Amino acid sequence: MHPSQFKILLGLSVQVDRLASEQGLLKLFNDIPFHIISDEYELVECVNSAGILKSTFSIASLHNAEDYLSKHLSLGIVPIPFGDAKYPICLAITPNPPAMLYLKGDVNILSEMPGVAIVGSREVSMAGEEITKRITKKICERGVVIVSGLAIGTDTNAHKATLKAGAKTIAVLAHGLESAKPKQNARLANEILSNGGAWISEYPVGRPAFKQSFVQRNRIQVGLSAVSILIEAAKNSGTMTQADFAIKAARPIFAVVPHKADNPLGLNCEGTQQLVDNELANPLRTSQDYDSLMNVISESISKIKINSDIYRSNMSHFLI
Repeated sequence: MHPSQFKILLGLSVQVDRLASEQGLLKLFNDIPFHIISDEYELVECVNSAGILKSTFSIASLHNAEDYLSKHLSLGIVPIPFGDAKYPICLAITPNPPAMLYLKGDVNILSEMPGVAIVGSREVSMAGEEITKRITKKICERGVVIVSGLAIGTDTNAHKATLKAGAKTIAVLAHGLESAKPKQNARLANEILSNGGAWISEYPVGRPAFKQSFVQRNRIQVGLSAVSILIEAAKNSGTMTQADFAIKAARPIFAVVPHKADNPLGLNCEGTQQLVDNELANPLRTSQDYDSLMNVISESISKIKINSDIYRSNMSHFLI
């Protein structure tokens, strides 16, 4: 069995049966020498000797994981463990990357990362919707993949604008990928797949979405992106956690704010304005700021690629 297959089965078993925390699974992936493990029995011995799992790992655990894997593959879902050749390094080099990714769609889109994340409020103004369309179109013209979360509002507008531009987009979801939620966006979700895009999650099939899951998926959106663009956001909203993760990952943030102090366009901007006022985000006030945005996107992509090459060189013994 190929080392990556051992990793996938271990990851599925740990996640589906909840045998360890996310950090525990990452530690197993880092500590176990998968490239020299010869068979199932040796893998089981290595896992148990690590002392991380909540219960004993066994050959039966692996066989159950093979059933889990078959279920995912039958649904067109590809499990990708941390350290796999398909795992995007732009995500791997961020704080607290997911131990497992699950992808439905064209797996080759991962080789086009990093993209650009466009996120924002579910309650969008007419101006915010139009701004989303214009910014998305501008970025798509550069051949950059748009990353968002399929939520009602800004996310929906970003995905739709990407498809209209004939470009690719990734929907990062907070649940297992047997279906895409919210149900109102089921048609849009399928259009994403049929146009060369993908759904991505850190959760296996059958895992429902919880409130915290929506927060945590934002770190994946950040990790897959060279820049995060916040269109509209209230203070203390879920969208603002995207900025928190971007700051931790040292990835640039742009925030849409009014072009005049009296906010004549009625933007939902308390959160985005706070980021700009605190110098945590670059302002997007008018279309004249778009050139600056595109320059920062290009610079960030170049920087991430350099850091990815360094990471790949230092971790060549670990990547499989």
